[in-house]
Amino acid sequence: MRRNIALLILATMWLFSGSCKKFEKAGQLNQAGIALTFDDDRVDNWFEYLDLFDSANAKVTFYICKYNRFTPEQKRKLAIIQNRGHEIAFHGTNHYNMMDYVYRYRHTMDETIKCEVADGLKLMNRDGFYPTSFAYPYGAHNGLFDKMLMRYFKSVRALNGTNDFSMSQASTEKNEVLFGLGIDKSSRRSDVNVADVIRSAYNNNTCAVFVSHDINTSKKLSVTIERLHKIFAQVKQLGLKYYTISDISK
Repeated sequence: MRRNIALLILATMWLFSGSCKKFEKAGQLNQAGIALTFDDDRVDNWFEYLDLFDSANAKVTFYICKYNRFTPEQKRKLAIIQNRGHEIAFHGTNHYNMMDYVYRYRHTMDETIKCEVADGLKLMNRDGFYPTSFAYPYGAHNGLFDKMLMRYFKSVRALNGTNDFSMSQASTEKNEVLFGLGIDKSSRRSDVNVADVIRSAYNNNTCAVFVSHDINTSKKLSVTIERLHKIFAQVKQLGLKYYTISDISK
């Protein structure tokens, strides 16, 4: 009898342990990787470097703003970018600082959402673009806006303006709020910093989220071609995966 009771306890413990492990792994990334994101309306610039992304088998996320000012040619290029497997996401209709729009200029939340989100989404939807990810202009956000925007998007992305690079590591496939780490020249982050973040993603089975704007221009909000090549080389060396933001969103 005692032996049967002991076996029953051991079996129960084993089943409980197995269920806990399954629960702990729920939603975890299957493979470490990085998510490259680019902000604003730099479609002409990005279009020039599609072959570069293809050469690295990199799929990236482009957060679009000011779509209401796009020319037909820019819309055509954006469609090609989408057809090449990249994600087209949303970065505001006019690129307003949403916090200022509400708290400084005294617009209501509903007015802000209509002006800066709903109106722009309608234009993009009409042309065959259906963004499911949002990036805050200037990175300015709060919890209330996060909740409001989750009515329209699977995730929102702010900026990591701190030295805590772990904030820019997404650990699951169910993320709602992400904090991208800037890699433009203006960020003043070294190649060593960027490499360390990628290495951390590899070591911890997470996804490092990076933010840029232009590619290889003289502007401060631009990532150099040399930095991109270094990122691609490290990703290949470590066997990491390229994620779009929708891949790691809820």
